[in-house]
Amino acid sequence: MFDFIVKLFIKNYKDTEDPSVRTGYGFLASVLSIILNGVLVFFKILFGTITGSVAITADGFNNLSDMGSNLATLFGFKLASKHPDAEHPYGHGRVEYIVGMIISFLIIYVGFSTLKESVSKILDPDPVTFSVGAVVVLAFSILIKLYMSYFNKKCGERINSEALIAAAQDSRNDVISTSATLISLFAVLFTNFPVDSIIGIFVSLFVIKSGIDIFKSTMDPLLGMSPDKNLVKQISDFIKKYPVVIGIHDLMMHDYGPGRRFMTLHVEVDSRGDIMSIHDQIDVIERDVLKEFGILTTIHMDPIDTRDEKVNAMREVVRNIVKSINTDYDIHDFRMVSGPTHTNLIFDVLLPAGDTTDHSLIKRQIEKRVSEYDSSYNCVMEVEHSFI
Repeated sequence: MFDFIVKLFIKNYKDTEDPSVRTGYGFLASVLSIILNGVLVFFKILFGTITGSVAITADGFNNLSDMGSNLATLFGFKLASKHPDAEHPYGHGRVEYIVGMIISFLIIYVGFSTLKESVSKILDPDPVTFSVGAVVVLAFSILIKLYMSYFNKKCGERINSEALIAAAQDSRNDVISTSATLISLFAVLFTNFPVDSIIGIFVSLFVIKSGIDIFKSTMDPLLGMSPDKNLVKQISDFIKKYPVVIGIHDLMMHDYGPGRRFMTLHVEVDSRGDIMSIHDQIDVIERDVLKEFGILTTIHMDPIDTRDEKVNAMREVVRNIVKSINTDYDIHDFRMVSGPTHTNLIFDVLLPAGDTTDHSLIKRQIEKRVSEYDSSYNCVMEVEHSFI
C-alpha cells in the first residue's frame, strides 16, 4: 500500500538521492498528515465539548498542534530543496533539522498546556459524560494515528529525514495519549473519581518527555555530531583498496542536511612515486567516493618514505611505544631528520575524540620511552584528537 501511494504521487519514487524526489516524499507525508489531523481536530474538540472531557479536548488540541508541525515540515522541505546560493553555498538541508526542533517545541508547549488544564480540572472538576460517539471517534483516531506513524516513518527512513521521523514519533505518542483518553472515558461509567484529569496529567508528562527527546535528536546534527562508525569503516575500507593508498587519517565529515555531506581526509602515499600519477589516482578516489556514498570529498596527500628500512623500523618502534600507553592511540606522518649530534623523530600522535588525558603527560611518557630506546633520538610531536 505504501509503495502504491508514493508511486501514484511521486515520479521516480525509488531515486531518493534526487532532491526533487526527497521533496516529493516530504510534501506527500505532510499533506496527508495535515488532512488527517484536521479531521481528528474537528471531531475530538466537538465530542470533547459534548462530553465535558478535558482529556478528549486536550487530545484534540494536541492534533491541532500536529497540524502546525505538519505545516512546518511542509515549509521545511520546500526551503531545504532550494539550490545553494551565495549566502548558503552548502545548501539549505539543515532546515529539516530546524523543522524537527520546531516540532519538538510545539509538542512541549502542548504538553504543558494540557498539564495545566488537567491539574485545574482536579482542583475544580467538571462532570464527564460517556458518549458512544466519542468512543468511536477515539478508536478511529487511534487507527488513523497508527497509519500516520507508519507512513511518516517509512518516508523518513527512505529519504533519511529527521523531520519525518520526528513526526512519526509524535503520531506514536498520540496513539498512547488517545488510548489513555479512551480508558478515562470508560472509567466514568464506574467511578466519580477524576480519572479523566489524572490520565490527562500522565499523558501530558509523556508528551513533554517525547518533545524533549525529539529536541535532543535534532540538536545533535545541528551542533555537528560524529559520523556513524559503520559508515566511516565502509569509507576507510573502500579507499584503502586503491593501490596508491598506504594509510588514511584525519578524516572529518560535515553534515549540511540529508544528501549534503562533505568530507576531508589525509591519505598517505609513497614519497618516491610519480606525483602526477598519484594526483590522478587521488582524483579518481574522490569521484568514486562521491558515486558510491554521495559524499563530496577532498583528499590531502601525505608523502611518506616506505623504502627506507631504518625509517620503517623506527616508525614501528614509536608506534608500539605509543600503543603501550593506550592501545587506542596511534601515530601518523612519521619522518626522521638526522643531524651530527641527534636525530629528530617528527610525527603526530592521534587520540580518540573523547580522550581527556593531559597532552603534556603523554608527550613526557613518549619522550622518556624513546630516550630509553636511544638517547640520540629527539621527539618533535603534535598531539591531536580524532574527529570520528
